[in-house]
Order: sequence, then C-alpha cells, then structure tokens
Amino acid sequence: MKRVELLAPAGDYNALLNAVNAGCDAVYLGGKNFGARAYAPNFDYEDLEKALEFCHLRDVKVYVTVNTLILNEEMDKLVEYIDFLYSIGVDAVIVQDLGVLKFLRENYPDFEVHASTQMTVHNLEGVRELAEKGVSRVILSRELTLKEIKDIASNSPIDVEVFVHGAMCVSYSGQCFMSSLIGGRSGNRGRCAQPCRLKYSLVNKEGNILKENLHLLSMADLCTIEHIPLLIEAGVSSFKIEGRMKSPEYVASVVKAYRDAIDSYYEERAFDSTKAMEEMAKVFNRGFSTGYLFERKPSKMSYVTPKNIGVPVAEVVKTKGREVKVRLLQDIRKGDGISDSKGEKGHRIQEIIKNGQKVDVAFKGEIVTLYLDFYPKEKDILNKTYDYLLNESLKNLPEKKVPVKIYAELKKEMPFVVRVEDGIFFGEANSGSIPQVAKKVSIEEDFLKDKLSQIGDTPFYPEKVVVSLDKGLFMPVKDIKETRRKAIYELKLKKLAFYQREKLQKKVKLPKGREKSESPVLTFYTDKLNHLEIAASLGIQYVYFDYKLNESILKQAVKLLEGKDTVLVAAFPSILREEMKDIERQLRLLRELDIRNILVSNLGLYHILKNSDFRLFIDYPLNVFNSLAVEYFNAYAVTLSYELTLEQMKDIAKRSDIKFEAVIYGHLPLMTTEYCPIRNLVGCDRAKCEKGYYFLKDRKGKLMPIKSNGFCRIQILNGDVLFMANHMEELKKSGLSFLRINDTIEEDEEIEKILQMHIKALEGEKIEVPEGNYTKGHFYRGVL
Repeated sequence: MKRVELLAPAGDYNALLNAVNAGCDAVYLGGKNFGARAYAPNFDYEDLEKALEFCHLRDVKVYVTVNTLILNEEMDKLVEYIDFLYSIGVDAVIVQDLGVLKFLRENYPDFEVHASTQMTVHNLEGVRELAEKGVSRVILSRELTLKEIKDIASNSPIDVEVFVHGAMCVSYSGQCFMSSLIGGRSGNRGRCAQPCRLKYSLVNKEGNILKENLHLLSMADLCTIEHIPLLIEAGVSSFKIEGRMKSPEYVASVVKAYRDAIDSYYEERAFDSTKAMEEMAKVFNRGFSTGYLFERKPSKMSYVTPKNIGVPVAEVVKTKGREVKVRLLQDIRKGDGISDSKGEKGHRIQEIIKNGQKVDVAFKGEIVTLYLDFYPKEKDILNKTYDYLLNESLKNLPEKKVPVKIYAELKKEMPFVVRVEDGIFFGEANSGSIPQVAKKVSIEEDFLKDKLSQIGDTPFYPEKVVVSLDKGLFMPVKDIKETRRKAIYELKLKKLAFYQREKLQKKVKLPKGREKSESPVLTFYTDKLNHLEIAASLGIQYVYFDYKLNESILKQAVKLLEGKDTVLVAAFPSILREEMKDIERQLRLLRELDIRNILVSNLGLYHILKNSDFRLFIDYPLNVFNSLAVEYFNAYAVTLSYELTLEQMKDIAKRSDIKFEAVIYGHLPLMTTEYCPIRNLVGCDRAKCEKGYYFLKDRKGKLMPIKSNGFCRIQILNGDVLFMANHMEELKKSGLSFLRINDTIEEDEEIEKILQMHIKALEGEKIEVPEGNYTKGHFYRGVL
C-alpha cells in the first residue's frame, strides 16, 4: 500500500528546516517571482539550491510554485526561471496558467507538473483533462466534500492532493478577483491583499442592516486531523498543509501533529487527535473547522476576528486600571502572549504577581495579577495567543537523519575500504594506504565500529555497521575517519547528482503578431428570459444564455428567438460538481434544439466538448492571460481575463486568428463561493438571493451585490459597474471580435437602456458616463 505523502509549506529557509525536521515527506515553496505568495520571504536562486541540497540528502521532495498567471511580456523571464528549476533538480512545479502548462509539456516533458488549486479543478473530468496534458498530480478545490474527493481519487488516472490544514479562502481558488478589482492586487498574481478578512455588514435592498460590522467573509481554519483515516482510505495521494506566510514554529507544530496522525494509522496505534488539536491551537488558530468535508455550506466562520484567537487562559476576577487579577485556566509564564477574547488587543506578558511576589511561571487554578495594555471587564475570558515554552521547543527540533548501513574491511596488504549505503545509493572509498602490523595496540572490531559510527555532522545516522578485519593490524584513527568521510561524501554526491539535470536553455516562441481590422460586435450575457427577448429585439448577434440547466427555460428561450437573427450560446456554470452527472443529457437536449454554440467556463466541461461538433466559446473563469493559454484550447472564441489591460488584450488578439472577447460592461464577479452569508446569518432566501436582494457593505459604505447562480452558489459582485462605452473607438481598434455586456442584477428598463447605449456607441455616437458608481476596471491600470 502506497503511503500518503505529507506536504509542508516553507515560506523561508527556517520554515523549511522545521518542516523537514518535523517529519514531512515533501515541501512546497516559492521563488522570488511567479508564486502565489508574493508577500512571503520566499527563496532566491542561492536559497533554492541550498534548500534542494538539504531536502534531497534527507529524501524529502521539493515542489516549487509557479502558480500565477503570466503575461506575454513575462514569458522570457519565466522560461529562464523554469530552466533553472529544472537544472537544479526540483521534483515538480506547481502551475496555474494553462499556457505555462502547455509550454512545460512541449519543452520539458520529463519535468513533473502539479496542477495548482488555482486551476479550480473540482470534478473528475477536469482531472482527466489535465492527465491527458501530462499533469501528474491535481490539487483539488478545497470546497469538495469527502465523498466527492473519494469519487475523484478512486477514478483518477493521476495523483490527487488535498488541503488538510490551514487558512481557507472563502472563494474558489482561481475565481477570486476581489483584491484585484478593489485594490489592484491580484490573487491570481500572488498579491492578494485579503479584503475577505475585513469587516462587512449584511444589508438588504431596502437598506436595512441585518448584521453589522463583522468579518463576514473570514473562514475558520481547516483542521482535518480527526479524520486522517477517512482521507487516507479515500485514496488521496498527498496531504497538503497551508502556511507559506506562517512562522517556522507554526510549520513545525502542524507537521509534527499530522506526521503522528498518519504514522498512527499505518502502524495501527491509537492517536489522540484532541491533544494534537490543543497543541496546534496554542501556536495559531482562527477556530478550527473541517471545512467542506462533511457539509456543502460551511457553518463555522471567524466572524469576530480574522486573527489568531489562541486558547482560553484566564478569567478576569477584578480590574483596577491596568492591574488585572485573573484566575488561571491553564499555566502561564513570562513571554507568553495574552489577548482579549476577540484576539484584537494583546501583548506579551512582562510581569506576573503571585501572593505579592514576582514569578516567572504560574499554574492552572492559581489567582495572579497581570499588568495589561488593554482593559477587560470582570468575568471576561482572556486568551493565550503565544506559548513561549512551546514555541521555544519548536525552534530546536532534532535534525532529520537518513539511516545508512556502513561496511568496512581492514585486511592485510590491502587498503582500508569503507562503503556506505542508504538503500538506493552508495559511497565507497579506500584509505590509499596499507594497514600496518600492530606493534602495541591493534584495531579491534568494537573500536572500528565506534569510529565508523561517528557521523553526527552528516545527514545520516548508522543503522547498521558491519566490519571485517584481520587481527593484529593497526591504522591511524585519522586515516579511518578520513576514509569514512570520503565514503560519506561520495554518497552525498551520488544522491544529489541523481536529481540534477542539464540546462536546456529553451526559448519561448510566441505567435507572430499582425494587425486586425475586424469590426467588433456586441454580445450579451444573461440568465433572464425577458432580457434575452430585449437583446434579440435590438439585434444583438450573440446572447450567452445561462438557462441553469433547466430544459423548460431553454425551450422557452429557443421559442423567443424564432425568426430572430440572434444566435443563442448555451452558457454553463463555471462550477460543475454534481451537475456533471447531467451534462450528457444536456448536450443531447442542445442537439435536439439545434443549439451548436456553448460558453465553456469549466475545465471538466471543456474536456467533454473539445472534440465534439459544438462551437466553443471559452469564458473568463478559465483565466486566459497569454497567447500560450489561447493555444491550449480548441475554440472558436476566447473571452480574455478581465485582469488584463486593453494593451495586453491587443497583444494577445493580434497573435491568433481565434476570435477574442472582452467584458466591457457589468457588475463583475469579485468571487464565487459555496459559503452563503445569507444562509448563515438570516436563513436561506433562494428567490431573493437569485435576484440580488442582499448586499455586503464595506467600511467605506460601498455596496456589493450578493447573487446566487441558481445552484445555491454565491457570486459577490463589484458594486462599481464596469463601463467602457465611452471608450468604444479604442475598443473598435483593439482586434477584439466581441464586446460583452454582462447582465447580473439589472432591471428590464435598465438593461434595455444599457444595450441601446452600447449599440449607439458602436455606431459612433459619443457616450457620456451615466451618474452612479462606474469603473474602467483594469483596462488602463492592470494588476500587480
């Protein structure tokens, strides 16, 4: 039975050391560029080589994140980086961008590629698509249930990796544009500013505040340590711990706990998951939950604070200014961190007074006085947010060593020979000199074994030492040690050489550009029959109609378009989980109704359709960001990412004969999420939810509509409406074929005016920006 891999994060070299010494099987880390945690310290080229050597000598794999979207102008720099990673022996790269995946498979066929969770793979068909493209492992979306994970893993042709512990993104990874659209820092580029951890209020269309000033999008931390047996038995290949922004002590704590849990399963021994959770909680937690493993909609959130809440440590008995008398719920010592129950105010403990005396340590049940920089009330519970003793112990873990067998021969008239084996590789050396006949003291077996075993300054420890020697011989101890050292050195060289590869010095070849003179046409996306009818009456050529996989609605749409020139493009949801079971029936229905155009925003759906007779329109959730990503798809048209500037779109458009589209109007989605604040806070209200009746209100007073997609999945929309009609002349010269108007929460009269306005703009009429909250999106500013 293949054992599950324990994969640990390493935001810097100290975290890497702790991860390895705590018992991980592999680490994942990022370089200074192209990684999804740009604000972690990360690793420069020298650090990467050092990390590879430390890990590979200890049989630990190293995966490097190249999991951001890449621009055309960045490709040369990226390829230099990939070539470096390949040459130094990185075990695998973790990739988001489909263009990067295409380049890797064509130019580095033996370089292992893992599909990042940023690819939003959440169904078996998506896994199969990537397997066909040469991916060896897929990191599934965190939103999947245990049953879904098991169904995918048991039928997957490649390895499946899941997150088991750490911070949770509230949005599907790869589908969050909140940081990007609000502040220009793109999560798809590794620069998420985490606006989901800020405070929001839930309000309705009438302006009533239903919940006020809470961290409504802040997820509790994932902790699955109680359910490790179930996840192993589900067929998962790798357990991933989140935390490249976390401290080395955090990494050590979590890796140690999960190492013990995994080993306990295979060794069939008891494991105390409650104790493990208590220990991990002392280092960092926002409250623990099992995420989506057992519930489709997460009920446990960190609404009160997104910070470390620690563990309860004391109850306030009496207060007098900064002087606070407390009853201890657990031991404390100087240097521990203490905070209010929300984790918002706190500091390190500098002084503990017990019975009028200063002490360094106080124990559970005792009443002591503390001097605090904040002012709790009587009966308040204070939390310990930093455990000094625990953290100090986690800073000094014993170094991981690999077992070796040492064989030596000390024979007459032959050089002294030492051979060191680790089960795969060996190193061998001889003394170059002949042992002498002993005049006084000869070398005995135990003495020789002792000298050969002294390898504490190496990555190895002696599991077994076997010597064969003739009696009555002598050799200087320094010669014995030198021969042993050379054998160890030879073993290290062979282990490291196994991973190293020759630099290929590949070059990226983007398609050559040519100017396009094609005049663009308007397209329209809607999920409303009456808006479809309005668009058709105005002569819109293509309408992407999200019929929510409802046969009756689709047939009504077809009937509405009878005698019209408008082409209906069937729009499928970007998230397809249990809905995938109905796809074949849906495709038969489309053929029966003679609908031959499909808007595809899901990798699994693309896998089913790529060789079909349908004409495919690739949508923006597939994050096409460069010309190589365009070439990944067999498509009629591609909607480019709305994180691109107009100039970047032009550069992509001129390099392909495919038709390109940009979204130029609408409340753009900030995120797509299974979590529903409406369900959690006021109760399920599906009808109003689908119409955009509820809003999140941020600290600046901006309202962000909340809209269900019809499958109880939530899209949080930008309150500022993308508006580019006043830049139509530039758009007409961009090489784009289609300019899309995105309909979300607009009313009938409003959408008719919007369509008419864009038609006039396309005809050359000058358009002014209407009153209200409008934005040009990223057309002119781009993203970091």
